[in-house]
Amino acid sequence: MKKAIITALLLSACTQQPSPATGSDEASDNVMKIWKAFESGHIQEMKPYFADTVIYEDASGMRFHGPTEQLLAFAQKDIAGLDSMRFDITKWESEKVDGADWIRIWSAERRYQKSGADTILMQENWQVKNGRVVYFNQYLAKLPK
Repeated sequence: MKKAIITALLLSACTQQPSPATGSDEASDNVMKIWKAFESGHIQEMKPYFADTVIYEDASGMRFHGPTEQLLAFAQKDIAGLDSMRFDITKWESEKVDGADWIRIWSAERRYQKSGADTILMQENWQVKNGRVVYFNQYLAKLPK
């Protein structure tokens, strides 16, 4: 049931146009820079935007809580086996909640390998405090082939 609801939300989000930020524009810009650096494989360029310690929860249920360097090493391994990657962001929004900026992004992630391509619908939530990412999570829905 949860997967069906998440899939419906992700699919409906793909039909909406990108929206402007209502929270911190700097926080939103920095999260977008992280996305661009990941997409282009420039993992170390992401480091200045993260706090020293970060929490990350992926769609499979894995939870990381530790130093940014360790998270970036994990990200490097994730992208290393790809020929290329592309994010098609369909919507993003930002708001300030209890002194922190929350940035939410909806996109299609396209991963290309010699064996073929996968497209995944993705929604992520990023928490930024004092100008640095301290937490983010993601939800995925794989498109049928």
